[in-house]
Amino acid sequence: MNTVLVGILFALGACISWAAANIVLRFGIAEMRILPATAVSLVGGLLYVLVVNLIFDPGAIGRMESSVLLAFAFVGVVQFLGSRHLFYRGVALIGVARATALGGGSPIIGSFLAVLFLGEIVTLSLASGILAVVIGTTIIVSDDFDTALAPHQSSSTNFISQSKLGFISIIASSFFYSAVQVFVKNLLGGDVSVFAGSFIALASGAFILLLGTAKNFKRNYDVSRQHLLLIFVAGMLASNGLVLSFLALERTPVVLVSPIIGITPLITLVLAAIFLRELEKLTFKVISGSIIVVTGVILVVLAK
Repeated sequence: MNTVLVGILFALGACISWAAANIVLRFGIAEMRILPATAVSLVGGLLYVLVVNLIFDPGAIGRMESSVLLAFAFVGVVQFLGSRHLFYRGVALIGVARATALGGGSPIIGSFLAVLFLGEIVTLSLASGILAVVIGTTIIVSDDFDTALAPHQSSSTNFISQSKLGFISIIASSFFYSAVQVFVKNLLGGDVSVFAGSFIALASGAFILLLGTAKNFKRNYDVSRQHLLLIFVAGMLASNGLVLSFLALERTPVVLVSPIIGITPLITLVLAAIFLRELEKLTFKVISGSIIVVTGVILVVLAK
């Protein structure tokens, strides 16, 4: 099978896994503070990737050069302390459908960084797809919404509204995620194992977050086991998406992988319509904006 086609399939698998993780997360995050929830999800993901490493390539970490190991550790800190933590905060503030749809705009950042640092080419068709993503994102941002939050998650102040803070969190999350994509693309290749890289990234991210949230866990003692389990499972699903995205980047250019991953909002939207009817209201702007975003992604894929 063509290597690029395999990379596309891995990217699509990452979309499905992340969309499922977003839905599970929305059910579990209501009773927890954001940083502890992120840490719990990382522990779940870490255990999952550890098992994957033991099954497919148990000696991979031992073969990794110290400089590459440190680089993946840095990826973990940036990816999870930055990207995932900010995404979880965005989900808590504006809901999973809007947060994921806005996150679908990351191809803009990813493509720009890929062209700037990797020398990849943006064609006219790709630019048209990115423009559609911008338009769809703008429609979503203009939407009025009402998302019920737990008291400890409300971060509105006199200076910035809940919606604006949520939008800023998602845009910042997308930037960190896109920057990591470009960085990881440079790390992969040769004898560097995707599974080992994922494990090191998760381990470093989980370690830093657990250190930084030890006190916050005491404030979450009354969180039900069910909600903890949901966040744990969300972490496993998200980490499966991470592994698949690394496998996609190993075989396919960032300019192609990043837009494909932008399909995640549409899958999340469908799942949200099925499972989150009582938690989130899907408005016309959210649906139409998400469809336009995904249309832009499809244009990019067809152009390739």
